[in-house]
Amino acid sequence: MKKILLFLLVLLIINCDKSLKKDINLIDLVPTNPIFLVKFESTKKANTENFYKNFNLLINHNIDSISKRFLEKPLLISYHDIGKKNIQNIIFSDEKNLKLKHKINDSIKYNGFIIKTRFLNNIKYFSSVKDGIYMESKSKLLIENSLRNSNHTATEKSGYLKKLYDISNSNITLLISQKFSIYLKNTNLSEIFKSSEFDDWMQYDIEINKNSINLNGVGIIRDSIFKKINVFKNINPSKSNINKIVPLNFKKFERISYNHNEFISAIKNKISINKLKKVINDSLLYDVFEIGSIILGNDSISTFSFKNNKFLEKKIKNILDSTFYYRNNKIYKFSQNLFKTKTLVEEYHQLENNYGTIVDDILILSKKKKTVENIILNINNNSTLFKSSKFYKAYDNISEKSNKLSVYNLNNFDSSLFEKLKLKSKEYGFWISNVSVDGNFVYKIQSIEKSEKEINTLGPKIIFNTKINNGIYLKPKWVKNYITKKNELVVQDNENILYLIDNNGEIIWEKKLNSKIIGEIIQIDLYKNKRLQYAFNTEKSLIILDKNGKEIKKIDHKKDVQVLGLSVFDYDKNKNYRFLISYNNKIKMLDSKMNIVRGFNKNNIKHKITNPPKHFRVGSKDYLVFNTEKKLYITDRRGNSRVKIPENLNIFGNEIFMNKNSFFTVDNNNNLIKIDLNGKISKKPLPLKSKYLFSANNDNTVYISENTLSINEKNIQMKYGKYSKPKIFLDDLIQVTNIDENKVYLFKKDGALISYFPIFGSSIADITNDLYSKKMIAVLGDKNEILVYSLD
Repeated sequence: MKKILLFLLVLLIINCDKSLKKDINLIDLVPTNPIFLVKFESTKKANTENFYKNFNLLINHNIDSISKRFLEKPLLISYHDIGKKNIQNIIFSDEKNLKLKHKINDSIKYNGFIIKTRFLNNIKYFSSVKDGIYMESKSKLLIENSLRNSNHTATEKSGYLKKLYDISNSNITLLISQKFSIYLKNTNLSEIFKSSEFDDWMQYDIEINKNSINLNGVGIIRDSIFKKINVFKNINPSKSNINKIVPLNFKKFERISYNHNEFISAIKNKISINKLKKVINDSLLYDVFEIGSIILGNDSISTFSFKNNKFLEKKIKNILDSTFYYRNNKIYKFSQNLFKTKTLVEEYHQLENNYGTIVDDILILSKKKKTVENIILNINNNSTLFKSSKFYKAYDNISEKSNKLSVYNLNNFDSSLFEKLKLKSKEYGFWISNVSVDGNFVYKIQSIEKSEKEINTLGPKIIFNTKINNGIYLKPKWVKNYITKKNELVVQDNENILYLIDNNGEIIWEKKLNSKIIGEIIQIDLYKNKRLQYAFNTEKSLIILDKNGKEIKKIDHKKDVQVLGLSVFDYDKNKNYRFLISYNNKIKMLDSKMNIVRGFNKNNIKHKITNPPKHFRVGSKDYLVFNTEKKLYITDRRGNSRVKIPENLNIFGNEIFMNKNSFFTVDNNNNLIKIDLNGKISKKPLPLKSKYLFSANNDNTVYISENTLSINEKNIQMKYGKYSKPKIFLDDLIQVTNIDENKVYLFKKDGALISYFPIFGSSIADITNDLYSKKMIAVLGDKNEILVYSLD
């Protein structure tokens, strides 16, 4: 009887033990202090392997394929810092989920379990099984922590990570701690995934398809620990109001829904009484319903959207230093700050807001006057996100309303990110991050998708506007930075100061010259080492500057001579340059060492030269063109006559062009002149009596007189006005400016006007392509102002 009772007691204990045993979840074995975790419902679903590989690329972590090693059951991968920011992961899955049995090299006992060792490609891996869960890592320490119950969920007081893990419902889930952003090697992504303003953990369900990536995130707000997100708890999400003023060339913009009463309520127990009084008494903020920040190039803008700006206008009058007008908009210069307090939303509130303007009840503030002007310029030019179909298509994926909205322009992202992930950066437009708060939960959606072609942008983007203190003498010209490969601008002011300006509108250097520049600035590679210099004539000297504005060559001209623009010939494209200085009826030809070229017979040119000499190459022959006050000379390299031209052409002062292997120009009697390579001349009378302005290249002929523009024999009737000489850019774009009306026109070579032209500009333009083949247009705006547009 005793034996039977003892047997029943043992059986009862075993059954009780089984009934008390908990089901083990994968996350229960995660070692302490994980940095982030990735959960896969199945490795067999689409995009799983690609996501895993790309995700590990972002943290510079070497990984093995998971789809080849595991079956279809869930997989959890936990990442840990094992010292000196060295990331290592540990993988958890059902032991029956292993696809392949590995050859074991060694095994040891630890805490009642067996740790097995194997080598793969000379890398040691450790693995074990606990409660039916297989674990694997390159770090033995992580395996040991899991086996001895040194686990995160067991030690985490709040249990929030476990809660977030349990509510995940997509194939791919990412759980990140506050430290996650530190381990992202890309600075753009590191900024986007900063989570210190939220709880300790955020959970993202990840949806991937061929056109987009969406991360649907959720976090839990803890009232016991005050963070910035707490101020949004009782503020209703709202639509963004500042889209209408964000320029298309922005880098980043952010906005938050704002209610001053709710803000005060949220912080009243978190700051000192004296500081709270200042916040309460900051009367302007009671009328604000949205606060924003726009990053443009190297500058930033603060915005405040007002329900009613009457009180704002009174406040401005009290602290006004002076006012200016730009494009009929009033700009204020302040003697002190408009707002009294520096609060928890200080990232949207610059300490020095020297300049401001008001557009549609939105107060726009910046440290720099030119930045405020840039915003006004873009609004007037319809170059804002409000007009962008591309932006609103990307915005469709998320709620219009938010407590906080952050938008990143992927055109300004680090291109190495796209290269690493083998993506084409041109295919993507914006990264949109949308945050909403509901009770104690914060919902954060991250969205990126392939861009559609822009269909309703009403004008080229304004990249920047820069003002020079003195009037501008030499119109802006594009040059190339040989280090960055980016475009830069050179201009000269009326005080003979030469400026180099970067592609954000910032002045890189300025140099005082001895006199005004005559003609063009030409970039050369004087030392044949791909380091470019700037060569040009001034009224007094031939000057060559290096990229930093340092003078490396200078040849003074004779006194009291009239110098033409510098001509530079590179006959065989081998950088053995010839520099031609033309003055009075003489020519000086120099080589790259600034020595006189003795092989050129300058005495064959017998009259005063009226235009800078030109060089053309047809086949294997060189043609040097010298237009003088009495005769056109076309010679070979040595100055000997190559094409004989009579003296009665009457073309002095007119530029000569090459078109379809013939020389073209317009004479002073309004005849179109064509000279073939044998010297045969044909004339075509032009219909108007007023002077013609003429340009050509090998494929196009363009001329204008009065209000008739002719492009490749197609006549276009323009408004009456004073027009600049037509210029041909990038082989197929024709530009002309109405000087009277400050309008810049751009045509295709078939005579069609480019969409959204004319645009504002008061001079001839210079046009080039940037690194991404976008057309960049530089032109003068208001006096002393340089405008740069981008044409997608």
